[in-house]
Amino acid sequence: MIKPKLSNRRTNSSVVLEPEVAIAVIGLLSAASDGEGITIEEEYALSEMLSGISQFENYSDEDYRNLTDKVYSLLESTEPQDLLAQAIDSLPDQDYCEAAYITALLVVGIDEEVPDSEQDYISSLQEDLNISDKRAKQIIDEIFGEDDETEYDDE
Repeated sequence: MIKPKLSNRRTNSSVVLEPEVAIAVIGLLSAASDGEGITIEEEYALSEMLSGISQFENYSDEDYRNLTDKVYSLLESTEPQDLLAQAIDSLPDQDYCEAAYITALLVVGIDEEVPDSEQDYISSLQEDLNISDKRAKQIIDEIFGEDDETEYDDE
């Protein structure tokens, strides 16, 4: 069972992942944030979600298979919390950080249930990706279109 923890995310590793691999790693590990592992539904949904992100718009089916192979290879050789830290550290700019955050939100929300453990994970990820609360609320509103979320416009 993979249950990534984000605290103290800086690693001693100098491993830098390709940004697209980093986003996929974050998405896949986000699927495991509920402590129940990665379901087939979550794994399939991740590929579908990635295809909607601009960094992946030119990916072919073969590119997605290669990406999946890279991610699973990394998961086999690296502790999840270390891999997550490497992935976050490998994102080159704020656009990639936001793409990773969006991917995580979509994967976590796939089952339409967000227990406290997943909410804590998303909050920690948001902080580690240096996404402000205001921006995070905007992203969540854009993705999920929650009318009641807009009531919290205190910032």
